[in-house]
Amino acid sequence: MIHKVVPAVIASLNEYIRNELNLQDDMVILTNPVDMKGSLNTQIDNKLCVFLQHLEEEKLIKNGAYQANAGMNPPMHFNIYLMFIANFPDPNYLESLRFVSIVLEFFQGSRVFDRSNLPLLSNNVEKIAFEYVNLDSKELSNIWGMIGLKYMPSLIYKMKLLSFTNNLIREEVPSIIGQSKKNIINKKSLEDAARAAISLKDITSQNDTN
Repeated sequence: MIHKVVPAVIASLNEYIRNELNLQDDMVILTNPVDMKGSLNTQIDNKLCVFLQHLEEEKLIKNGAYQANAGMNPPMHFNIYLMFIANFPDPNYLESLRFVSIVLEFFQGSRVFDRSNLPLLSNNVEKIAFEYVNLDSKELSNIWGMIGLKYMPSLIYKMKLLSFTNNLIREEVPSIIGQSKKNIINKKSLEDAARAAISLKDITSQNDTN
């Protein structure tokens, strides 16, 4: 589900930027900011990079009234944290500030998305909402240290709320005790039937003799 919802939002943001700046090319790219070696990903040069910063389970929503078939778990609800990095090196640093401002404008204009304003939204999602995340200096330092890069103009939005359900009903396996009892009953029934057949044969043989 995440792999469908996030690209839908990015596509809408790209369209917004193209219209605002009268551009032909997409300026927003959904990718890791660093490559496998830990170096800056060259794909994000002079681009607005978006990536999944982390997931957070929303535990305030209770599932006490949840009803489901046997073998199904109650839904799990998640907030998705998306980080937007404006990577426009000198002498294009002002473009970084420009694109950060455009992202703020975009989500200020549309904080809640459904299929009326986001046609590409997955059919499994009714709506999503975006909330700006405030970070202090220590939190920012930790995030950039985790990424392994020097600070660049950036922002983080929390996307609320995706719900995951288990649509697969697990097979109900009968207990060993129940199965054993069933086997005992079947064995006893076969023995009774065998004895009855032998008795009937004896009676028939006796009648023939008489």
